[in-house]
Amino acid sequence: MNVVQRAIQEERWLSKQRRLIGNRDALYEKQGIYAAWRDLFRQYVTLAQEGEVEALKRALYFIWAERAIGPLSTGIRELDEDLVRKVFDLAEKQAQDNRLDPELEWMLPYYYLVERSYLDGFGSYEALKQASNRRPLLYRECCLEVSFDQRGQMGDYWKTEQTHLRRWG
Repeated sequence: MNVVQRAIQEERWLSKQRRLIGNRDALYEKQGIYAAWRDLFRQYVTLAQEGEVEALKRALYFIWAERAIGPLSTGIRELDEDLVRKVFDLAEKQAQDNRLDPELEWMLPYYYLVERSYLDGFGSYEALKQASNRRPLLYRECCLEVSFDQRGQMGDYWKTEQTHLRRWG
């Protein structure tokens, strides 16, 4: 399955999440939502290791969203720490080689601005942290130029940010 097909899976899970009323934590566990997002994360990590940059972006978003937004909003909880390290290792290597994707060049500083601790506890990742400290407000102009259609939960999040920037920018 490619990233477009996985985005369709994400939309199904997001739709299911939105329909749940009541104790979200218990319902997410019972309905398999937490497990589904962990599985999607695993799939994105596999694709990222194969060189799929979009999968790396989505995996990084999942890691950040788990820590910055929280599981009751995202359905993302208890991501495998070994896989998290693999994602950070991939991003670190790209940052060291100065090969970060143009979107990651503004996404990473935004993530770091909102939740610095999302990089903590997994290693030093100095190049990734340096890239995350560059131009923290770059997202304000760059995210407005990008389409986030069919990009799963990450896309939904950034569409909301686009709306906020257009309204209050």
